[in-house]
Amino acid sequence: MMWQRNSGRCQYASFSQSPSEISVSPGQTVALECAVANVTADKVNMNWIRQSPGQKPEGVLFFKIDLSIYRAPGIPERYVPSRDASNKKFLLTIRDVQEGDDSIYFCFAFYTEGVQTWGEGTRVLGARTLSCNLPQPRIQLFPPAQEEIATGFATLTCLVSGFFPGYIDVLWRQDCQTQAQGVRTGLVALGEDKTYSVSSYLTVPANEWGSGASYSCVVKHESLASALEKSISAKDCKRQ
Repeated sequence: MMWQRNSGRCQYASFSQSPSEISVSPGQTVALECAVANVTADKVNMNWIRQSPGQKPEGVLFFKIDLSIYRAPGIPERYVPSRDASNKKFLLTIRDVQEGDDSIYFCFAFYTEGVQTWGEGTRVLGARTLSCNLPQPRIQLFPPAQEEIATGFATLTCLVSGFFPGYIDVLWRQDCQTQAQGVRTGLVALGEDKTYSVSSYLTVPANEWGSGASYSCVVKHESLASALEKSISAKDCKRQ
């Protein structure tokens, strides 16, 4: 990771990236924008990093005030940084977009005082991700363990697997009401088959689970025309 220092000491830059997502076809060129506020662009040492689901953040480029460029190992020359000082923004141009370019890209600066400044991130949606035949997620929904219920709580598990790319939304509903409290979702993981999986958990009081309420795991993914949903209740488990 290329954490680089900026020469500013009194005033820190703030960054703004938009849009949050850009769709591009294979072989095309895309330009990501990072607008700068509070300081002039020619006073900023700019880092670009990216992060894909199931992977660690990866340094892409360090673009210095003097316009010199440091590319991280493995980053091709198709990635070209530039600075538009008059309009107070930085650009990261990706030429000949390929499947491996699908990621979320962040502009980033680090100051000697330890201050970090980030953009919101822009996802490049391209190559294989524009296909109509993306692997779709599968849902497996598991009831709480009896041993846990005896403690007064009940944790439901939703395993979502087999999807690509790794950007996915998982939420829980109780009798059609979206649940935020008691929800914990793990990190997306990349499997040997090059598809992703993730587990999400909902913990509720054991008496609520025993009352027969219906709990649903709802998944939203770009391979799906509509949300995928699977439900479970204590009554269903008793009938099995």
